[in-house]
Amino acid sequence: MRDRADRRRLRRGVGALAAVVALAVLTLAALPWLVASRSRGSTDEPPEREVLLGGLFSLTGSWSTLGQTGRAAMELAVEDVNRYLEGNAAGIRFVVAIEDTRLEPALALQKAQALRDRGAQLLIGPQSSAEVAHLRSFVDANGLLLVSPSSTAGTLAVAGDNVFRFTPADSLEGVAVSAMMWEDGIRAIVPVWRDDDGNAGLEKATRARFAARGGTVLEGIRYGADVGDFGTTVAGLRAQLRKAIARHGADSVAVYLAAFDEVVGLFTSAAADSTLGAVRWYGGDGVAHSEALLASPPAVTFAIRTGFPSPIFGLDQGARDIWAPLTERIRARAKLEPDAFALAVYDAVWVVARGYVASGATRDIARLKQAFTTAAASGYGATGWTVLNAAGDRKYGDFDFWAVRQDGGAPRWTRVARYESRTEKLVR
Repeated sequence: MRDRADRRRLRRGVGALAAVVALAVLTLAALPWLVASRSRGSTDEPPEREVLLGGLFSLTGSWSTLGQTGRAAMELAVEDVNRYLEGNAAGIRFVVAIEDTRLEPALALQKAQALRDRGAQLLIGPQSSAEVAHLRSFVDANGLLLVSPSSTAGTLAVAGDNVFRFTPADSLEGVAVSAMMWEDGIRAIVPVWRDDDGNAGLEKATRARFAARGGTVLEGIRYGADVGDFGTTVAGLRAQLRKAIARHGADSVAVYLAAFDEVVGLFTSAAADSTLGAVRWYGGDGVAHSEALLASPPAVTFAIRTGFPSPIFGLDQGARDIWAPLTERIRARAKLEPDAFALAVYDAVWVVARGYVASGATRDIARLKQAFTTAAASGYGATGWTVLNAAGDRKYGDFDFWAVRQDGGAPRWTRVARYESRTEKLVR
């Protein structure tokens, strides 16, 4: 991570940095940001201590691609932080404890309680908004600081709580996907969404933004988080699609899907239905980069046939010298392709560490939150600027659209477009 002065120095030295190995780029160019964040004029050194940093990721449940790459990113970040702290005699060493939530809110709470009982005050994760919503009151009541890399639900944009999010809220993603659908000539959509806080928030935001453009949004289909048989969902979707097609024509109708890895079951069922395969499909961030989808030939075939571009928080191209080598390191450890959410885990660890050191290693949550938000306000890392808004969510963010394409005989997630929030432009 870098403050603004570091960023200017980086730009002047890009040519030199390009020849440096990934670890050197991260530890020598990025890491001076940490100790520089400590209050000027203070002569007090942090106490000698080990600080437990808890991680909450879905390692074996749905959305486990992010869970596993997020774990790798967190481990690497802590290794880099500790390497720097050791070289600067900071008197602090972070240790990691990562728990598997399986993307289940109740289990996520149990794991958070266990981490708190072990002494953890600083938590990275969990991934889904449903999990974050379930943990929020516990985090607030116990003076914990929680940073999610991927929760987007607008209902969790609450100023003053102890929950922070390193991704933009769902309202910005709704703008991005609506812009792509409209530019593609879509004038009517049938939304389908998993019944949880995050995906429901994405559906709500996309519904509002698409309607604001003058588009038609049908009632849509909501399915439960534990659904395994999508026959009823497919039948309901077919009926609504036929109504939309009769009025607008198949070329102007699309399905918007907000889901997780259960997309495999839905696509497998949808593949046998000619109506569902006759229109274009668009996805939410919970599906982009899904390894479960790539592992299912029927789901791959359906995704390719219907287009299925899915947006996810995009990478700042100006930060390529940071995220490119870091991506290689995460890939090598996790054996999976990391996305921007995984890189946000890495940045979150650095901002948490920076804030903790700046606070004087305090356990006072008010001081810790202030130090954390101050650190985030000047942070520039693998995901770009980490400035937060009044609700503690990422203030800025562009979106990359990813779709499944055949590459050398194998299906791969391929970037097909980018939405730039500041210019409100879609770049293909």
